[in-house]
Amino acid sequence: MKKIIRMLAAYCCFGLLALSAQGGYAAPLERSLKVVLLPYPGYSDYDQHGRVVGPTADVLEQLFKRAGYAYQINLLPIARVRRGLVSGEVDVWLGVNNQVGLEAYVVQSESSFGALPIHLYYRADEPVPHWPDSLQGKALILITNYNYSLPILRVLQDPRWQIDQRSSSSHVGAIRMLLRGRGDYLLDYRGQAVSAMAELDMQPLPHILVDEPPMRLFVSRSRPDAMAVVRELDRAFESLVAEGVVMDVTRR
Repeated sequence: MKKIIRMLAAYCCFGLLALSAQGGYAAPLERSLKVVLLPYPGYSDYDQHGRVVGPTADVLEQLFKRAGYAYQINLLPIARVRRGLVSGEVDVWLGVNNQVGLEAYVVQSESSFGALPIHLYYRADEPVPHWPDSLQGKALILITNYNYSLPILRVLQDPRWQIDQRSSSSHVGAIRMLLRGRGDYLLDYRGQAVSAMAELDMQPLPHILVDEPPMRLFVSRSRPDAMAVVRELDRAFESLVAEGVVMDVTRR
């Protein structure tokens, strides 16, 4: 009887190995995630060794470790993030949903990793603006190839406001444009604007808060287990928060 039991156990083991090799069971590599972030000074940057560092990377390290996933993080511009999520070249993005129609290609987490304030900056000698009324017929400086929140995009695309949209390829250049009178207002995320003003060694520009979109995880629907991945990451997030771990990247 013992010999029969040993033979059955051996057959089961061989069968499991065969199924795993043929894709019948999840292989360990399927627990690996290709993760991307946007370059964001003070939150996600490359260090001198080419590694992604910053509060965002630190939070994700704790999250994926708790959920049991191996991962690799890269920084990409927003256009490549969208293409990657649609094609499946990217598994997970932590960011702000500012892409029209993106919901069809991703599963979004319930967990929020903090909000990213978007400010409307103006010159100190100008009156305090009101959003969006003050934009009527004015010149608004935007960052080239940059995306804002969906509510802001709706305002920018609304022809009733007759906004003269101008662009700068850098945050520093956008601030210089504003100071030189080449635009009435500048719309930018606080983190990048603060970093640019520090680089220019200048006093902070006056501003008003326009929006604070939350940062969430977006998992590509190209993964057949996208829903399961989101559920596991949400559970890991909740367990870390319950232990007192700060998962808001803006508070680190």
